[in-house]
Order: sequence, then structure tokens, then C-alpha cells
Amino acid sequence: MNYKINDFLISPDINLASKNNEKFELTSQEIIALKLFFSSDDGFVDTQTLESEIWGERIVTKNSLRKLISDLRLKFGDRESFKNIRGRGYKLTFESIEPSTVNHKKVTSYKYLFTLLFIILICIVAILSYSYKGKVKTLPKVSTQTVFESKDYILDYATHNNTLFVTARDKNTSKLYKVLNRQNTVLMSENYSGAYRGLEIHTSGRTIMHMVEDSKCKIKIYRIPVEDQIDEIPCNRQNAFPSFDWIDENRFYITFNVDPSSSIKPFVYDLTTKRLEEVFSINFESENKKNFIDAYIKGHNDGVFSLRENHLDKMSLTYFEGNNRRTLYKFRAKPYSVAVAQQNLFFVGNNNELFMLPLSDDILSQDINLSLLMASQATKIDDPLVLEEQLYFSLGNVTKEVIYSSSGDFTYSLENGVRDFTYTDNVLTVLALTNSGYAIEQLKDGLVFNTIYFDSNLSLRHIAFFKNEIFLAGADGVYKLFENKLIQISNIKTIELVSNGKCMIAEGDGIHLFEQKKHTFMKIVEQGERAFQSEQGCLFVDTLTGNIVNENREIISKQTKKRLLIEHKGKLAHRYNVKEQTHIVDIKTGKVIERTRERARYTRLISYEDDILYLGGTDVNTSILRLKLD
Repeated sequence: MNYKINDFLISPDINLASKNNEKFELTSQEIIALKLFFSSDDGFVDTQTLESEIWGERIVTKNSLRKLISDLRLKFGDRESFKNIRGRGYKLTFESIEPSTVNHKKVTSYKYLFTLLFIILICIVAILSYSYKGKVKTLPKVSTQTVFESKDYILDYATHNNTLFVTARDKNTSKLYKVLNRQNTVLMSENYSGAYRGLEIHTSGRTIMHMVEDSKCKIKIYRIPVEDQIDEIPCNRQNAFPSFDWIDENRFYITFNVDPSSSIKPFVYDLTTKRLEEVFSINFESENKKNFIDAYIKGHNDGVFSLRENHLDKMSLTYFEGNNRRTLYKFRAKPYSVAVAQQNLFFVGNNNELFMLPLSDDILSQDINLSLLMASQATKIDDPLVLEEQLYFSLGNVTKEVIYSSSGDFTYSLENGVRDFTYTDNVLTVLALTNSGYAIEQLKDGLVFNTIYFDSNLSLRHIAFFKNEIFLAGADGVYKLFENKLIQISNIKTIELVSNGKCMIAEGDGIHLFEQKKHTFMKIVEQGERAFQSEQGCLFVDTLTGNIVNENREIISKQTKKRLLIEHKGKLAHRYNVKEQTHIVDIKTGKVIERTRERARYTRLISYEDDILYLGGTDVNTSILRLKLD
């Protein structure tokens, strides 16, 4: 029997769907789901059957199934065929087609041959299974328990004597919670966002807490959780979120930069000597001499795990030991933590799934055999931590990135959050993140006219629209999107991609101009930075002279501040943050042209006709879960 969904013909082995010249493959989970629908009496399959057959004993939420159905709807371009029967399951409307007589004869003629081959295959699988018996580890059974819920954004959390302590914030306030038996008690609060940040508690009760107090960055150490302060370390606001890890009762790692222009790397602070000491036993320096940030660290035996962010804004999970290092995983987005136990490492993967990596005595040379603890979730999971020998993680702890306008007339969101956006040739082009890749939408006169989804593990952070084509860029190079596929046109590790419709430049170790005839980028200057689009060309700052020049290196203006730049309403302007707003300031007059209602996140801000579009965030609904491995 063959099947059709929305005129897409499903292949006999249900791994491919095609209609006219359009064709796509189905994932293993989608194949199982479709087989269940096709074999049912009326196309209805209950939720429990779908979850148990698709994911087996893995822990999943209803969001996993919703995402799977959503992906099928997108692939088949049909929401109506996949109906949600509320509270019960899903029903698929499909067409059954009897195979043609010719095909039937072909199948019959090869029946015995296929049967023989099938028997041989089964024998081979049985032999291999027996040969490798004992080498394959079964997936651990896990269960979860919610221990904290809030509408605040979680910054950090830690436990002591089975009590949970959580630092959190919303748009206007900061709180430190004490949580016992799921009852939240506010221990500290401030009427501004981000007052309480990092938190790390030793088994003795000694507590490190990072906070902003009287507009000053401070790291306070307490004898027991947030009581009886015993020490204080001043820090600079540039080091917004230092990471801590206790070595023993008197010493701890802290990520720091003594010089604001230096990399942020681990140091050791000693409570007995009151000294911040450089780490000489482990080499944390970058191999290319570029600046980096060790955003999160966790010591393990003689080494340290780090979530390292390089100069191109790309993050990887790296293990350092002595003079050696090993990259274990590369991320598309930026996770906040990893969880380290004595024998296992836990982290969230690129598709929003939870992985476990068994650790050997020699991490530098061990095999990387990841086990899947939780399947890909529709709701964001992050912040995994091992606390008092138990594994925790956050669910939904993400302020989704949304495009706002300074006028308040425009709001736009897409998938898991917007990465970048640009306005060129009267077209707004938006790049957003999904669990398995990226989504792109284009709007003209406020209406969506083009939507594209594609899977990718590449780190893509910038988008440009040039000569009716979409270009993407990041630490993995520059790509053109053609028929939903990425075609690499340059290996420039890009930190900015700019087009005004007439020209296009990429910033990364200099300024590179796109040559349309050769379909590649050519470096035009070594000493260029802060690229931005303008009606006067693709502009950037010549770092030798301080002049703002175009792609032909013609002088357009002189910068007055070493700040990011924008053209708005025909005027060149600097843009920078003033308290909780971003100001657009005319270069010539020094007057404020425009200001946003809140800070533009990740410096994402563009001119949009007479308005300003900038990246902001939405409210959250988050929780902390404890995960038990049986």
C-alpha cells in the first residue's frame, strides 16, 4: 500500500516524500509516527502511543511531540491534515493508493530473492549483536521533579543542605530566593535588574555571590549562604558574569580580566592570603593569540572544563589539562553551563537535547560517545548543574529575542529567537534560531512574502540581502542560501555582514568586498572595523586615521567617538547605551536623534524608514527541574 499526504507521495519504505519537483527526506522519528498513523483504523493515534513508540523509555515532554507534529506540518505544507484532538492525540488525513499491477509483478518476481537477502541480513545483525554484546550501554532511565517555578529570569542557582538558592531578575527588579519544599522565600531584593548574579556554594557552606551594589561590581564571600560576610573582591563591570568553582574550602577559581582589554580566563583566589593568583599549572592562553572569554568553568581532577567563547563570538566546550586541551563539542548558540560529576559530563546540545558524556581517567584521548538523556525539547532547556550529587537543569529560562521599534508601532518575533535582521531595498530580512537550524522570513510593507526553514549546525549570526539573494555569515564563513541549501562562498570568520543593496562587505580580520562577477570576497583593507550600511555605500572605520570611509576608501566623515555607527534619517550617528536605553547621537551636532525604550540586545539595531528597530526580550515562565537517573 502506498500513501499520499497533501498530494505528496510517500515512498514504500516511508523515508521520502515527493510532489512534482519537490522532494524531502523524513527523519527516523517522523517515519515511526507516520507508520503509526498509516496502520491505525481511522488515522488517529493517542499521545501515549506516539510518545512510547517514538522515544521509548527516554524522558520527553508534550512539547517534543508538538514539535514533531509541527515539523511534519511544515514539511508537507499542510496544517489541516495533522489535527490535534485536544487531550487525546493526533489524527492524520491521508490517501491510500493500491500499488500498480506492474509494480506488484515486479515485487512478486523478486519475492524470494528479497526474502533470502532479508534472512542473510538478520543473521549478520545477530552475529554483530552477539559480538558486541556488553559494549553497548543502554540508555539510562530518568525522571524529573520540578523544584522551582517563577516568572523571573534565572541567573544562577546552587544548593546547600537540600536547600535551593536562586538569583533571578525581571525587567525592573532583582531577587535572591531561598527554596525549601518548593516554597520560595525572598532573602534579598533590589529595585533594579541584574543586582544579584553568580552564585557558588562549597560543601562547608562558604558562598560566593556576584552582585552589583551602588553601581559597583562586587564579589562577596559569606561563611554560610548569604550570611556573615568574610571577604569582598572588587570587579569591573566589563566582566559582567564571572564564573566560579571551589577548589577547596579556602580557594576557588574565578574567571577574570585584570586589564579590561585582556581575555577573561581563570584565576585562583585564596581566602587566607586575600590574593588573586594566576594559574600556571594549566595553559589557558589562546592558540591564535586572539582574545577569548571562559564564560563558564568547572574543575575536574587535574583539569578544567570551559565554555570558551572565541574572538568570533563562537562557543565550544573545551577541556584543559596542563599544556594540553581538547575541544569536545562546538555550539551554534551559547549555553550557560555544563554539569560535571566524577564520572559523567552533562550538557545541552545544538538541538536542545540533553547529552551525557561518560568520563575516563584520560579525557584528552578518550572516545566521545554521547548518550541522549532527553530528546529535543520545544521549550528551552539550559543551565545544567550537578549539585550535592544530583543533576538539575532549567526549563524555559530564556528571554526570547523579539524585534521592537522605538516608536512602539512594530513588534516581531520568530521561532526560538531572532539572531539578526537587516532592512535593504525596502525588504526586512530576519534570521532566527530553531532547535535544528535556522528560520528566515522576509517582509515588505509589513507583510511576510518569503519564509525559509533549514537544518544546520553552523554558527550563523549575520544576514544580508543583496541583489535579491540571501547571504549568511558567522564564525564558519560566509554562505549564500540557494534553494534552501547553504553554499559556502568564503571562509572569512565574519563578525559583521553589511549590504545596502548596491554593495556588500564582510568584516573579519579586515574588510572584504563582495565581487559579484567572481562571486567571492576580496580583502580591500587590513585596518577596518565597525562596518555599517548607508545610502553613501558600505561604510566602515579606517582604524589608522579614524575616518569613516566607503567600499572605495573614499572619506565620508570623521568619527567623534569610538562607538558603533548607524545612518538614520540621512544622518550618520554613533549608537551606544546610556543606562537602560540605547541612544542614537548625530556625529556632527552631538544631539540625540532617537532613543530606544530599552537597551538593544547584542547591539542589534537598524534604521527602518523613519523608525528604529532593535532587539529586545519578552517575559519568561521558567522552572528548575531535578533529574534522577535510575
